[in-house]
Amino acid sequence: MIDRFRHWYEHEKAANLRMIEMIESVPFERHDDPRFVRAVCLAAHLAACRENWLDRMDSDGENQTDWFVDHFELGGLRPRYQRIERQWTEYLERLKDEDLPKNFEFQGGDGTHYILRIETQLTQLVGHAFYHRGQVALLVDELGGETVDTDYLFWEVAKR
Repeated sequence: MIDRFRHWYEHEKAANLRMIEMIESVPFERHDDPRFVRAVCLAAHLAACRENWLDRMDSDGENQTDWFVDHFELGGLRPRYQRIERQWTEYLERLKDEDLPKNFEFQGGDGTHYILRIETQLTQLVGHAFYHRGQVALLVDELGGETVDTDYLFWEVAKR
């Protein structure tokens, strides 16, 4: 089962790169448009989610970053994704099938104590990324940028 999550994360990394390329394709004169700012901030949110959940799942959860920001520099997306994708790839390589049903504990921003299974959160992150990449694609299209399909099927078929 862990191999499935590793495989899905390889797709996510490819889709993240395509998402950043879509955002970069927006004409420069549209970069002040609130929709462009929103697209960049959604991409930053996806990175923040991966950072925060890895911190909670693989560490003490004390190094949380802002889940949502009002502004993020486009030029900061690529290095941020490169760093977190490297960390997640290393984390997934260490996991074994028998780790998936194990629980991890964390404290939410409101102070509530939570217990989740590792497998549950890995699944959540996959779906969450699809959701926000779709939002980014819609915004990029509205701004006159070039959109690409980041669906899993197209990635899988292209690998053959």
